[in-house]
Amino acid sequence: MAALPAVLLPSLGRAAGVDTVLRGTLERAYIGWAEAMKRGDLAAFSRYTSRYRQLCLRNEVVSLGQPWPRAVFKGIVQAPALTGLTCLDAAEHGETARLVYFGKVDFGLDGGTAAENPVVLRFLRESDGWKFDWLQFVNLGKDESSRQSLRSGGRDWLKAPQFALSGTYPTIPKPCREPYQVAGISVIASGCRVSISINAGMHVESIENDSGGRVITGGLQKGPNPIVISPAALPGIAVPSLQIAVLAKNGSASRVLWKWSPPDPPASWKPRYDTSIFIRSSAAVR
Repeated sequence: MAALPAVLLPSLGRAAGVDTVLRGTLERAYIGWAEAMKRGDLAAFSRYTSRYRQLCLRNEVVSLGQPWPRAVFKGIVQAPALTGLTCLDAAEHGETARLVYFGKVDFGLDGGTAAENPVVLRFLRESDGWKFDWLQFVNLGKDESSRQSLRSGGRDWLKAPQFALSGTYPTIPKPCREPYQVAGISVIASGCRVSISINAGMHVESIENDSGGRVITGGLQKGPNPIVISPAALPGIAVPSLQIAVLAKNGSASRVLWKWSPPDPPASWKPRYDTSIFIRSSAAVR
């Protein structure tokens, strides 16, 4: 199931009417997707899920060394039912659309329905109609003033960038190969930004003055795995630093395979470094 990022709301306002025709169309797509997930119905899942999301999920599952498509139906998080939720908004822009609900959103987890929160359902338009893409769960925590405004239909918060509709269908990723070695990347970029390409762009990572890590799309292949690293110090930063590590993964366990940092001093950093990880055999990870 799609990731559920938690975000904070800015100040809220009062809602206007909801486009009932668009709402009905999008709800049918979402309910079809939710029922497919519940039944483990691959044909229905393919019919109601955007092609973009199918390829993203496929690459994620394959990169983890799990069976596609069976693994996509085995998540512990359930698709929330819309019954009992209040619809605050139905909007479309170009090839993108959203539905916004407020209430006790139930993902099938213990203790998951105690508080009221918003949830934003995202859709993409394809040649045969709207398809479900992903959802954003908005955790209000203890913000009761926002909850009160939402109960009154407030939706000015939807003007925030994280809820915007781009209007453009995203570029569909290429299907990745099955990994010889399941692997993840970890990046710590302090006072700099960096772009990383692994295996001719099969996996691309971009981080600016932050840290992050995720599973490498397509993992690592046996033999050479070319890596292109493009670092740049941020203006006004005297001593930027950059640390990159690639780790063999096995569930929650990991083992460092490779580390890289640009040479000191930072003023000598090149705009591009070409390097590689050579895999002779899969790593034992416990």
